[in-house]
Amino acid sequence: MKFLIYIAVFGLMFWALVEQTKSQPNIYIQIVAVLVFFFLMMYLMNKTPSNSDKNNNEPNNEQGN
Repeated sequence: MKFLIYIAVFGLMFWALVEQTKSQPNIYIQIVAVLVFFFLMMYLMNKTPSNSDKNNNEPNNEQGN
């Protein structure tokens, strides 16, 4: 599933870049492509574990725990 989302994200950005090269680019296509790209990247980054969460769960030896 994640692989398909990556393909969709890069496909949308490629489509937006191709649209930009036209003599009369459609601004609405570019806006929608960028918004969908940001929302899909936000979705993908929420699935990635954070390093700070791992550090917060470890006991702190300085406090004697």
